[in-house]
Amino acid sequence: MRSGTASLFSLGAVDRSVQPWARTATWLCLLLPLPSVLWRVLMLSGVDVGFADAPLFRGSAEAVRYVIGLDLVEIIVGLACLGLAMRWGERVPGFVPGAGGRVIPRWLPTAIGTAGVLTMLAIWASLIVSLATTWLGLRTGWTPDRGMGAGDRALLLVCYVPFLLWPLAIIAALIGYWRRRTPLDARATSATRAA
Repeated sequence: MRSGTASLFSLGAVDRSVQPWARTATWLCLLLPLPSVLWRVLMLSGVDVGFADAPLFRGSAEAVRYVIGLDLVEIIVGLACLGLAMRWGERVPGFVPGAGGRVIPRWLPTAIGTAGVLTMLAIWASLIVSLATTWLGLRTGWTPDRGMGAGDRALLLVCYVPFLLWPLAIIAALIGYWRRRTPLDARATSATRAA
């Protein structure tokens, strides 16, 4: 038990090749939210995307800050996910005073990413239940497609379906990071136990 706990909190291996599927997942972490970011930027800039509440968002400084903040968070998270397949996700970059070159413990990005994904899934589950019950007529409430035509709905779907796949890409990238950074002695121990 002690060696399992030690390997769990070890710094982890560094400088191993990134699995191709994990590299793809990390790039998807950056790319999947971009269509929804673009949709919101277009909406805020006055392009008619069919969103009935667009004037309310454009007319409120607080709403504009919220949307821009949401877009920035999505882009920053996507960029941070790239670290799961890059050298700077294993070692602190050399230009960082006092910490440059230090190995980043593998549990730290994994724990932060896992907490983020779980939070995202909880928020989305609540939102999906709310929207689905409204669309099915089980309750009255707000939906983003209110007043939209078929073309506007299609654009909304094209921009937001990739966003809904985002947590899956983050989970895959986290699994790839964790597996790649697993110390060799921990891999040998688990292989011996399995045999």
